[in-house]
Amino acid sequence: MKRGDIVLIVAPGELGKPRPAVVVQADELGDETTAVVVCPMSTDIRQFERVRPVVSPSAMTGVRVPSQIMTDKIVALPRTRIRRVVGRLDLPARQMLDQALLFVLGLAV
Repeated sequence: MKRGDIVLIVAPGELGKPRPAVVVQADELGDETTAVVVCPMSTDIRQFERVRPVVSPSAMTGVRVPSQIMTDKIVALPRTRIRRVVGRLDLPARQMLDQALLFVLGLAV
């Protein structure tokens, strides 16, 4: 798994149903970590594009309907909760994701 990959996850709690998520942790952490930091995705599109970038369906992304990356719900999941890679964000989508993460984490200038 690499940063920007779209994976299928099964998260506990309110996000417990299988859903896509975007890997947001640095590639330099490698495969040795016991958890992977992801942002879940939702098909319930909200008007928070600064916080929740929209991903269009395509063969590259692997999503079937327009979906938002929920950067306001960042979660570290055990690797056992990640089923498989289903796609990847393109460069413009990764850049939008980075901007949203900076905003959510209070790092935006």
